[in-house]
Amino acid sequence: MNRYQKIAWFNLIVITATIIVTAIAITVEFRIRGYSTIGLWFVGILVLLKFTPFLFKKPQSPSGVVSDERDDSIVKKAVLYAWAAFWWVFVVSCVLLFIIVGPENSVPTIALPLMALAGGLFLKAACSVAILVQYGRGAKGEES
Repeated sequence: MNRYQKIAWFNLIVITATIIVTAIAITVEFRIRGYSTIGLWFVGILVLLKFTPFLFKKPQSPSGVVSDERDDSIVKKAVLYAWAAFWWVFVVSCVLLFIIVGPENSVPTIALPLMALAGGLFLKAACSVAILVQYGRGAKGEES
């Protein structure tokens, strides 16, 4: 497994853990108090995504290969796929928000930063999935 695959798996694990822990915290607090204000604090787990350069370092030796042309192509395609998927999901979520709220009502102010946060999470997760799928299409049985 190369560096990009490890980073992609790490991103998916951190994002999934954040979603699960935050959902549990919101559910528990909502059951106890009837409303929830603590959920946004659990999003701090996403700070772990900033540690990927330190956790998955590039080789220090001059002979160590970081990536080749195939790796670069896979990452570029993954970013392209993630952006394409992001815009579809973002536009659909905006239209659904309009349909749910209606033209006479206003959108709650908390919805807009949450949409930006969800969009960033979706973009990171989609890019990680695209990287793993593209590496999965490679030659079977090789050890890397």
